[in-house]
Amino acid sequence: MDLTTPDWAKRHNYFHHSNPRSKDRAKNIFEKAVVRPQVTWAKSVLDNPHEEQHHDKANKILDTFTKNRGSANMAAGRAVQDATDLHLIPDQFGTTLTLVEAIHVAQDNLRKYKPKDYNATVREADTARKEHYIDEIAKVVEHAALGLQEAMKSDNKLIAETEYKAKLPGNALPHNTLPDYGRRGDLKTKWSSPHHNAKDPTTTKWRKASLPSSLTNMFDMNNVYQAAGFYALNGKRTPFLVYANAYDYKIFNEHNAPELKPDFLEEVIRDIAMHHKTTENILQAAQDTNELFSLCDPDFNQIYWKEPPAYLNQAKKVWGLEA
Repeated sequence: MDLTTPDWAKRHNYFHHSNPRSKDRAKNIFEKAVVRPQVTWAKSVLDNPHEEQHHDKANKILDTFTKNRGSANMAAGRAVQDATDLHLIPDQFGTTLTLVEAIHVAQDNLRKYKPKDYNATVREADTARKEHYIDEIAKVVEHAALGLQEAMKSDNKLIAETEYKAKLPGNALPHNTLPDYGRRGDLKTKWSSPHHNAKDPTTTKWRKASLPSSLTNMFDMNNVYQAAGFYALNGKRTPFLVYANAYDYKIFNEHNAPELKPDFLEEVIRDIAMHHKTTENILQAAQDTNELFSLCDPDFNQIYWKEPPAYLNQAKKVWGLEA
């Protein structure tokens, strides 16, 4: 398949599509046309000792677009996947870590996470989550490993994250996706959340994170769209989703979730391709960056735009909403 990028996409630094439900179109274009090129430039400058005169600018760009963009929940989720990889996927010597060893790795990785600190309230809340999840992560790793083993019990070989990049029907640019496991599956972790006593604000109780009973919820449907991308590019192997928390795990596949059956996935693929085609039409119509952003309007109230102030200020400047 020819993956040559057309000039109308190159001029906007837009080289591939991704899950359209992971963020709105405006943010997707902002990330690809503005954030990614600047971050790439900044990192290359900092790696080059002959570019020292540009280091201050490069550091400022990285502070704006990369600092404080994570969360304790995200860091914990990454730590769990790293641990289940080490426990389930043999290395080049055919060895894996024991569950106990993998849990220690997950806890150590989460300890390295630096909480968000763009204001005192955010720092305090994210720090509290990090500390709580260091204790909670052992059981999440255990249940994630059990769920993944069950989901892939018929696989001859357990395969870790795999990248796919190919065009969907009617699209000029490829769709890019990365299933976590078995070329078709993804792991989702759920974490407890703090709740403060209104009568005693100093007391915090942690509410158990529930596992979904179906995939009809808006956020779970986002995961269905992600899984449909796997299905479209992996030779139509039906996907699975494993959800894990500190108490249990839940597996969704074509046998218990209508949203993961081939007919439904085919509809989703058509919807994704149509969304991508609209994005391509916008890219073709816009001759420069200013025109590009005039053709897509962001809703900064949506959860996709829950970002640090420095990042948001730069985004709003692009749309003329900040001086």
